[in-house]
Amino acid sequence: MSRSMVMSTVLCVSAALLGGVPIADAAGPLTITPSANPVPAGVEVSFQISPKVTVAGDSVTFSFGDGTTGSIDFAMACTLFGGCASIAHTYAGAGVFLVSATGTAGGTAVSGSVQVTVTTGTADNELFVGTGAHKVGFNNVNWRTDLEIQNPGPGNATYVLALLIRDADNSSPAFQAQFTLDWGRTVRYTDVLATVFGLSDGAAALRVTPMKGTIIVNSRTYNQLPSGTYGQFVPAIPRSEAIAWGQDARLIGLSHDPSLAAGYRTNIGLVNLSPAPITVEVDFYLGAGGFLGTLSYDLLPFEFIQTDKAFEKVTQDRVDDGYVSVKTTTGGAKFLAYASVIDNITGDPTYVPAIILP
Repeated sequence: MSRSMVMSTVLCVSAALLGGVPIADAAGPLTITPSANPVPAGVEVSFQISPKVTVAGDSVTFSFGDGTTGSIDFAMACTLFGGCASIAHTYAGAGVFLVSATGTAGGTAVSGSVQVTVTTGTADNELFVGTGAHKVGFNNVNWRTDLEIQNPGPGNATYVLALLIRDADNSSPAFQAQFTLDWGRTVRYTDVLATVFGLSDGAAALRVTPMKGTIIVNSRTYNQLPSGTYGQFVPAIPRSEAIAWGQDARLIGLSHDPSLAAGYRTNIGLVNLSPAPITVEVDFYLGAGGFLGTLSYDLLPFEFIQTDKAFEKVTQDRVDDGYVSVKTTTGGAKFLAYASVIDNITGDPTYVPAIILP
């Protein structure tokens, strides 16, 4: 699967597009016109330029104001359409973004900018459970997830459950189901991935979208053994409380023994709560303050990923006490982060939530 932080597509078109009021620079003006302004997050917007890219060597580079870039470059196809004039971009979240571009068009140096308003594309009352599974993991751990939902009332509640499958674009989830719950009732979906969605081998985050009424949600993911279970409580986080662009969050109390024959191992999970691709940076530290390294992850819309034995990506040494710092570099984005610290002998997991710094 190919991932890229910059989701920009060069299009060669000649028809005029609708849009907002462009802002052109005084010298070598480049007019930039968006196809929609304002535009909802998660909806692709095209930016039309004038003058067009028409001759060999022409190239116009864009900064979309959210940390991503793209370019319109001359190609032979441009001559067939009277020039290349359009580039597309999708914003991850709400905000006001200054789109700027500079380069050459028609052999002349040009630059310009336009302000774009992006409205929210997702509901802040949606609830997300960061991890769930029905699969066999490392050391033959049998992971299962139970989901619990309660309706405190008044009145009936209606909600939609969706699986955000691991390592996939979940813009249109393949696994969804709608339910109604009476006032004052609680329902437990035991082994939810298998019993509700028929997924016999897989991992996924869960999204619960309230359609009517009020609901309370939590979950438990555990190692199912013949003699019983070892489990961890995993809360449901409203999108309004997720990690946002410009925020720094920490996961603390982490450990890793590379022998995997003693001690613990740490898995780190990330869930994109945005309807567009985002980039998340994870910085690893020793508890005493030593910096170990940075990993960068490009997540597709509503994608869930988990990096198992994460500290092995930045060090070969044992980590008795470590932590990570997580943030997104994509404007308007929101995401979840968690760690699962697992006993290498028993398979007993401990869920570690991300703490957003004030």
